[in-house]
Formats: sequence, structure tokens, C-alpha cells
Amino acid sequence: MRSLVRLLLLGVGVLLGMGLAIAQPRPPVTLDFSDETRLRLESERDRSHWVRAADIDKDGDLDLIVGNRPGDSPLIKVLINDGQGRFKDDAGRRLPAIPSEIAFGADLGDLDNDGDLDIVLAMGSPTGGAPDRILINTGAGLYQDETATRFQGTVVINRSFAAKLCDIDGDGDLDLMIGTVQGDPARLWVNQGRGVFVEESGSRLPPTSFSVAALDCADADGDKDADVVWGTGDPVQGGLNQVNRILINNRGFFTDETAYRASFEQGTNTLAIKYLDVDGDGDLDLFACNDPGRAVLWINNGRGFFSDRTAEQLPFAVFGCRDFDFADYDGDGDLDLVIVRPQQSSVVVQQPNLLLINDGRGFFTAIELSVEGGNQGGNAILFKDLNGDKKPDIYIAREGQDVLLINKR
Repeated sequence: MRSLVRLLLLGVGVLLGMGLAIAQPRPPVTLDFSDETRLRLESERDRSHWVRAADIDKDGDLDLIVGNRPGDSPLIKVLINDGQGRFKDDAGRRLPAIPSEIAFGADLGDLDNDGDLDIVLAMGSPTGGAPDRILINTGAGLYQDETATRFQGTVVINRSFAAKLCDIDGDGDLDLMIGTVQGDPARLWVNQGRGVFVEESGSRLPPTSFSVAALDCADADGDKDADVVWGTGDPVQGGLNQVNRILINNRGFFTDETAYRASFEQGTNTLAIKYLDVDGDGDLDLFACNDPGRAVLWINNGRGFFSDRTAEQLPFAVFGCRDFDFADYDGDGDLDLVIVRPQQSSVVVQQPNLLLINDGRGFFTAIELSVEGGNQGGNAILFKDLNGDKKPDIYIAREGQDVLLINKR
């Protein structure tokens, strides 16, 4: 009997020890970013409002495509990486003339299956004065405007906010989804092969009576096709008291199953939303930036049903978020987030940009980016390896000088 009790006590002790070991907090994470804007970026005073990273010239490093407001020259910047993370704008040589309308959003992908990256632009003029644009890469990072021949049929001119490329019908090429302002329906252009598109919004998408300012597509429910999430919001006028939407794919036709699959908050103004696996369980969760309002996190149960875990897993202070990106900052195998806050006037206290450190289970701790390191707000943010050292750096697109923070960790 004594031996049995001794064994039981020993087992309990081992279990407790294991539990305590698991529960021990990780050591604090220290930031080690160096603001190298002056060393790596050209001096400029533009009004940048989005940024995308891609190897457009196929030299093995990430270049940057940056969208400006009208009145800034050029309207789209093409920042070519020298391989060491130093960038020079080469838009004048690489891009065709683009009408002075607002390119509110963009995406890059191989539209014509020739092995290089093309560009789509969501043109968002308040007057709806220009069609969305397709710029085809000629092979060396030089682009030509082929909008007129790539969009087939009648092209309805939208007031567009967001563009996303994904294969919605499983035929191996990239289709194009466009998010639009309230009053203009969201658009779905289906690739007929080699980058020629036919609009099939009416038959494939549910109707919209709200603005779609952000969108993403990935396999949310594990059935190996691309489901879509719409972030309802308006980057110009603010939110319209709408919930975000989950669209489930059935052979390239979408059904709005938001009420069935998610407990999304009311009254959002979502400006960025993406699928990502924050808790390492192999399925895709959702994170969204709202401005104004709090950033939100929804956890996937593995079958495309989402629970709002914002209160439990995000720091309370994550309010007023315009954009975010994710990467493994600290090399522990999980995804951390960087968040950019809106720029404020001189009479309003500027809220700091944030790094959210993941504990491996999708619970985040907020760390302010240092004052020297771009604690200035902005419109968009990237978290990618820009200098080739396998560590994610930060690029902030903002009013005035954009900011480049190099990861020294």
C-alpha cells in the first residue's frame, strides 16, 4: 500500500512538474529593429497608402510596388531592390502611363502563366472615372497596360477599393475579385486561360449592399477550394455598420454563410483582413484591422466555423488599426503580427505602431515599435525579408517619408 501511495504521489508530482513547465512564461521579447530609411530609401514626400512585395524582375529578391494619392508623382512607385535591401524607384521606365485616378488597391500574380508577375490595380476614383487595370509583365519587370484586351465584354467602371487574385474555380489559373464602394457590386472576373477575363459576378457572387474595402481568399473549411472573406468598410468615409462576410466556395460559386459560420462583431470599418494560422493547428484563422474600432481575431475550429476570441487572445489596446502583416519575428515557428495605426494630426496624440508577439497558441502580447523605428503611424505595412538575411523587416507606407526598419535580431 505504501508503495502504491508513493507511486501515486510520484506520478502526481511528475504531472504537476510538467504542467508547471508548460505554464512557465517565455522570456520577454526585445525589439531589435534599426531605422535605416535614410540608407535604403530615396528621400520623398509622397502620400503612400498601400504597398506590395514581389520579385518582379526575377533576380531573387523582393521589390516593392507602392501606391500614391493623385498629385504625387509617380502615381505608382516601383522600388527595385539591389539585392541588399536598398531601393530605387524605377517606375518611369517600368510602368506605362496610368490615368490620374486613385489606385486604392493592388495585387500581383502570374495572370498569363508565363512565369512572371503581373499587376492588377483597383481604381477607386469617387467619380468612377477609370476601369480597373491589368498590367502585364513583359518578362524583365517591364509592364504594359493590356486592360482593353484582357477584360472581355462590357467593362463596367467601378469605384474599386481592393483587388485579390486566387483560383476560385480550380482550373489552375488566377481569377480576380474586386471589392467596391457601396452602390457598386463586388466583381468577380474569371480567367479563361492565359490572362483573359470574363466577368461572372452576377452568377457566382451573392449581391452586395455595402462597401468591400478588403478581401482575402484561402481554403477556410478544408475542402481544398478557395473560400473568400470580405472586409466591409470604407477607407474614405468610414464604416457603414455592416458585418464582415464569409463566402463559401462550391465549384466556383459562392454562398454567404456568415450567419452560419461566424460570430462577427457589428458595425465594423474593416480596412485589412487576412487568413492565417495563428494557433498552429493547421487551419486558417482570421485577423482584421478596424479603424476606428478594435482589431479582431476569429479562431477556426478546423471546418470553417469561427469563434470570436478577440477578448481572450488579443491585447486590449489594439484599437485604430489600418493595416497589418505577419511573419515569424522571433524564430519560434509561429506567426507574429505587425500593425500600423492611422497617422494623427499635431493636436491628437499619435498611437504607436505595434508588434504583436505570438506565444505559439495564438495569444498575443503587444510591444510598441520604438520612436526611432517608425513609431509614426501610416497607411499600410509589410513584414517581409527585404535584405536577404532570412529575417522579416518592416516597411511602412505613410504620408510623407515611407519608413524601412531592418531586423537586427
